[in-house]
Amino acid sequence: MNKKLIYSLCAAAFLVTSCDYNEDNFPGFDNNPVTDVIHYEGEYTGKYPAEGYFSLTQGNEEAGKAAIETALKGILETTYPYCDKGSSAKVTLKVATIVPGLVDPVLAAEYELQTADYDAMGTEKDQPGQYDNFSYKMDVNSYLIPFCEAKYASATEGDIVKITYQYYSNYVTVPAFKLYKKVGTTWAEFINFTPTITYTLVVEDYDSMGTESGEPGKYNNFDSNMSAERITFYLTTFAKVKFPYVEKGNTIELTYKYYTADKKTEDRTALYQYNGTEWVAYDPEEPIVEVAERITVMKYDGTSWKLTNLISGVIRQKMESDGYRALFDWVKENKPAFVSNQGKDEEYYFGASAAYNNINNNYSTWSTHYNVDGYLNGLDNDEIQAIMDQRMAEGLSGIILPLMVSDPNPDMSYEVTYNIYAGRGKGDYAMSFYYNAEENKYEWDELAPVMK
Repeated sequence: MNKKLIYSLCAAAFLVTSCDYNEDNFPGFDNNPVTDVIHYEGEYTGKYPAEGYFSLTQGNEEAGKAAIETALKGILETTYPYCDKGSSAKVTLKVATIVPGLVDPVLAAEYELQTADYDAMGTEKDQPGQYDNFSYKMDVNSYLIPFCEAKYASATEGDIVKITYQYYSNYVTVPAFKLYKKVGTTWAEFINFTPTITYTLVVEDYDSMGTESGEPGKYNNFDSNMSAERITFYLTTFAKVKFPYVEKGNTIELTYKYYTADKKTEDRTALYQYNGTEWVAYDPEEPIVEVAERITVMKYDGTSWKLTNLISGVIRQKMESDGYRALFDWVKENKPAFVSNQGKDEEYYFGASAAYNNINNNYSTWSTHYNVDGYLNGLDNDEIQAIMDQRMAEGLSGIILPLMVSDPNPDMSYEVTYNIYAGRGKGDYAMSFYYNAEENKYEWDELAPVMK
């Protein structure tokens, strides 16, 4: 609770009167010192990096979070220079999640095949040594995997090598290469990227795109008279119709016939990715950048502001009568010594009253009537309140939230509001939790309850 107002109302009296006056006129003053605990929620008003957003790069998220923390820390220290431990802030700002594109792997070796290498693979018809190259008729891997086994016999598992060779197709010989990785005791082709779907267009596919002049079905191919944009339109529209039930992020490699300006027909490929609505051009070497608003949760530990979480949103729920009943029933079953012998359907492990639909935080009631085995002996009100908060966090995370939420999202914050009687102050308060998917449980953010 932000108690700045209390301070301002009492400041004059503090300056001209003694501590005895405060105690005489404000009973319990010494046990409830004025504090400056703030709970801020709002938009980021500082300066963004040049890109216009903060970045979280996959594999290096900590660096991005450190930059966000530094930026918010400066603003919060300036805005709240005298805040106390327990203060918190939830600041909405733009954050980009960046998945790096493919990068060239670290190579253990590179080698370009020589005449002697082709000849060693056979010089008969349809063998590499016949013309010192590979052709479209040959299975390149069936030759190069044995070649790697012999040439790199001492390689260790995980080593990657690059083999460059000559490839003959459509009356032209061009350089090509393949990557191979040592797996166990043998070698296998190493592919940096594999599309989710691979498909080669057939006659019926071209015909479905139109058979009139200038349309793919006229000659069952695309040609140099079509713009790149037009070809993309045909292929992405085709993919959407042909593969209607794909998931966001799936990729497709389409192979199609293309009639060149020099009157040759060749195979070409196009790569697309489904963004949830459409197929769009995709380059696996380009990073994927998705910008969205995120909420940064900051906590003041008494010395400095620290980033404790980065979430996509807050789901707010209010505990109703069935929640107070659930807490009471749990205590009755598991902690019967804490069930009230004074009021019906009340307990003092959490403090839940199913009769009044609130949480009783009355310090004297807890310490006088329900001090089971003397566990509250010698504790002041602040220490008792800390136990109350910890207990409530256990109840909300372990009992209430599992009843409220059927499909928890680890990227969200769950804020539960409940009613308090006495203790830190009568009224509605909220506590926040995050869902830990790995451990299948809710975790308290350890911030004190915030008055709503």
